[in-house]
Amino acid sequence: MKIATSLCIRSDEISEPALIAALARAGFDGIDLPFYMHVDEVDWSDDRAAGAWAERRVGWAVKAGVEWVQAHGPFFDMFGEDEDAQRSRQMCRHGIKACGRLGIPWMVLHPDIFPGAFDAGHVKAMLDGNAAFFRSLLDDCEKHKVGIAIENIFDHYAQTRGCERYFAGIPEEQCALIDALSHPLMGACWDTGHAHMNDLDQRAGIVALGDRLKAIHIQETRSGVDRDDHVLPYSIEPPGVDWEGVTSGLREINFPGPFTFEVHSALQRVPVELLDSALGYKMAVGRYLMGKVAMK
Repeated sequence: MKIATSLCIRSDEISEPALIAALARAGFDGIDLPFYMHVDEVDWSDDRAAGAWAERRVGWAVKAGVEWVQAHGPFFDMFGEDEDAQRSRQMCRHGIKACGRLGIPWMVLHPDIFPGAFDAGHVKAMLDGNAAFFRSLLDDCEKHKVGIAIENIFDHYAQTRGCERYFAGIPEEQCALIDALSHPLMGACWDTGHAHMNDLDQRAGIVALGDRLKAIHIQETRSGVDRDDHVLPYSIEPPGVDWEGVTSGLREINFPGPFTFEVHSALQRVPVELLDSALGYKMAVGRYLMGKVAMK
């Protein structure tokens, strides 16, 4: 199984191609593209500019000997009608096309919510609304050969927006949404930190998703109301994420990978001179967890 990491650390102090090279030196096989960091970087409606943006990144990865294996798409307002909401939704299509150019098979997107009582009718309306939006992306997905992995989000986000909890923040609702879409290019992403914050059973959640699981965000976090720390496994005081549950669940479903870190808060203050050492330790943590996944 490939070990990958999101490319959203220290971009302010080290160039993107230099960071890609550092990840390759540390032994990472793949890179997760944080597309949400690039939404204002080019005019995405300009196909020549968007193509050049992608070609540069293809070249950097080839030179370093790594692959673009996964992506996190833009953040968006699924149900808003103003200009910003419409633009943010359109960025999902640009993200899919960019992933196609980079050879990325799965782009993670968040589901969304709207205020309500979170009774059966409200949940059904959110399921239908989410399904309609993701279904609207299928032509782009098929054209560019890119799937959408719908992520479990933690409940605090919902509670600040008039909902008791976040729709599809639990595996039963992720499964219901993906099954309603009924398309091979629609799957799930399991974020270990979000699941921990929602007090979910990691092994049971992963097993419930089964072959729907197409992407994983490996991250450690505290379990407070609004934590979502995104740091390396084992780097906080207990209780933390149940890594035995995570690895046993991935083993049980024969998850093919990639095993992708989303730990952009982990190395923010590491001096550039220590970055290779820090990335080496990060890779060691990945190999340790991968060893648990592979255990008989």
